[in-house]
Amino acid sequence: MTPLPRLIIFSGAGLSAESGLRTFRGENGLWEGIPIRTVCHIETWEDNFETVHDFYDARRVACAQAEPNQAHRTIAAWQQAWPDRTILLTQNIDRLLERAGCTDVVHLHGDARLLQCVACGHEWEIGKAAYDRQGCPACRRMDSVKPGVVFFGENAPRYHDLYEIASDLRAQDTAVVIGTSGVVLPADRLFTRAAYSILVNLEPGTDMNERAFTERRYGPATQQLPGLGETLRKRMEPQ
Repeated sequence: MTPLPRLIIFSGAGLSAESGLRTFRGENGLWEGIPIRTVCHIETWEDNFETVHDFYDARRVACAQAEPNQAHRTIAAWQQAWPDRTILLTQNIDRLLERAGCTDVVHLHGDARLLQCVACGHEWEIGKAAYDRQGCPACRRMDSVKPGVVFFGENAPRYHDLYEIASDLRAQDTAVVIGTSGVVLPADRLFTRAAYSILVNLEPGTDMNERAFTERRYGPATQQLPGLGETLRKRMEPQ
């Protein structure tokens, strides 16, 4: 018996840009004005402890103030239509997908609302608040509290899930890649070899081989994603 088709959604910062959250790369991206090694590198974050926490305090506030946009809500509707066959993978550290109604989202690069202690391994939810600099609630260390996001040069535990899913793609599956430059994770190589693949980006011109995708759609995600509904229905509900 042929396995039922699955829908894999892989999203980057472009998905949340229309909610008012700045992307990290590109014109006016966060990395244009802030050195990565100052606020987002595992080798240097302890030397820049206050700057790092100030930076992620600001990200946490921005994420809390943002609202899910139509693209988030469209993805939630897809998951509700095919709940057992939809896999959501995101590079975003916000929770806008969850706030739109999505569940079981794999956060490949962590979560802005979490803190972790690199000394004892304790992880806890901080919510919308700024970090009060009171140290780890488990071991009381003051200098070992790190934002719960994956820094450059750091192991990303959920990459194992990503690579396993990508290696298991089948011809009947559909992968929709949304709002990513492909600099950190090569979505073109991960999702175009087996599945029917659709790229949705604001405009062409990324580090990816965009022609490798079965379909390419350019424009705001809030406008492009709703238009994929009929294509996905035909692929997810073959006659």
